Amino acid sequence: MMKSIIKLKHHNEIILPQKYIADDVRSSDNLVEYFINEFTKPDDIVFDPFSGFGTTLVMVEKLGRIGYGLEYLPDRTEYIKSLIKNPDNIICGSALEMDNYDLPQFDFSFTSPPYMTKNNHAEYPFAAYQITGDGYEQYLHDMKTVYRQLSKHLKSGVYAVVKVCNIIKEGVLTTLAWDVAKSISEVMTFEREIIIEWEGNKKTATTVMVMTIITVLFSERELKHEQFNLLHTR
Repeated sequence: MMKSIIKLKHHNEIILPQKYIADDVRSSDNLVEYFINEFTKPDDIVFDPFSGFGTTLVMVEKLGRIGYGLEYLPDRTEYIKSLIKNPDNIICGSALEMDNYDLPQFDFSFTSPPYMTKNNHAEYPFAAYQITGDGYEQYLHDMKTVYRQLSKHLKSGVYAVVKVCNIIKEGVLTTLAWDVAKSISEVMTFEREIIIEWEGNKKTATTVMVMTIITVLFSERELKHEQFNLLHTR
């Protein structure tokens, strides 16, 4: 049985190029490893719709699985290609347009989506914060759209995990993890929440959600615990 609270030490083996250091919000290698080992077996196909700097795909290949991913930014896509054995498996594109891509059926999905606060956050997360969006409610709607599309590519009875966390900015609490879980649960079945407690000087709180067709996971390094909400495909 999966534990409700997991203790891990945050670590990334790969050192990012200097130009990316300021934007380093990667999931810890051992966090990705934990869920891959929990929900997959060798040669399974794992998907990350928000690939970022490629942590999920690198760990998937290291553990003998097959990784696929989407990344919005072209330069990060090329960076990921340089790290993985199967560079054709990372696509430069928007997760909101997943239906337009030729993707296989997946055995599991793990991701940490771009975050958004409900106050003073005009930049649109799903466009790499490069344009102005339509606010927090539209963000939550788009998250549901992403996972509605993802559910079509998940095999029956498998799980998706999303790393997410609640955020306090300028004294205002955004219950992002719970809001994302609620939004995605409209298209997938919410399974459970797991709290990750980070060992060492930096402790954070993240939320992971696993669903057989949808999941959400959030993390915020300034918080003391990470929660993971698990959702399951219907």
